[in-house]
Amino acid sequence: MKKRRLSQNEEAIKGILLIIVFILGLVFLRDILVKRGVNILMLTREDYMNTAEYYMQKKYGEKFEGEYIYGGSVYMHPKSKPDWHVVVDFESEGVMTYFHDNYVGYLKKEELEKYIYELVKPIYGECKVYTQPYDFSLDDSFNIDTDIMTYVNRGNYITCIFTYKKAENIEKDFRKVCDIFLDKNLQTNRLLVTYFTKEDFDKFEEYRMDYIFNQQKYYYRISSFYSKVDKVGFDEIKILEGDENYGK
Repeated sequence: MKKRRLSQNEEAIKGILLIIVFILGLVFLRDILVKRGVNILMLTREDYMNTAEYYMQKKYGEKFEGEYIYGGSVYMHPKSKPDWHVVVDFESEGVMTYFHDNYVGYLKKEELEKYIYELVKPIYGECKVYTQPYDFSLDDSFNIDTDIMTYVNRGNYITCIFTYKKAENIEKDFRKVCDIFLDKNLQTNRLLVTYFTKEDFDKFEEYRMDYIFNQQKYYYRISSFYSKVDKVGFDEIKILEGDENYGK
């Protein structure tokens, strides 16, 4: 009787161990599949992060590091450029998960800024131009080989121009720029021009953009949104005055 009881206990223990091994095996296999980007059911935030990182590495041939998840987006940066905050949106349908990213906007950033600079220089003279990817790309086919004109005509980006030109014909100059963008089919989501002192212009760098906007450290700021739906031009033009003591 004792031997029989012992045998039953051993069988029970073996059964439990097999179940544990099976579960651990599934967890291990699932983790490998997620990291390799296989379309399976996502259960944890880490799953989305890992798969988004793999998706980006496979698509662009470089490593990315996830920062955080907010809403339906993974925020990350290429390891070579920690200051580039890339947005990777995701959507799930059953066991399938699809990703959409805006990284091409960063890859084309320098080339696009030079292109726009040459277009607006006759109006503002020496100026600084910065573009910022906005949301995710409208076309998931965008990749490292996408040419600049394809991107500017169909991508999502904001254009910011900084100048120390005298603020005498603010709206007139701005409308000239709008006409140039329309003529070249540059579908920027937002076009914004900011007037500085020469001293602040000389030392200005892109990372300070949010600060000067929030603190109103400028003379004037004029802006408009491009109507991507109707593609008829720029919506209402707005002119904001900066701090009344600025430049004094």
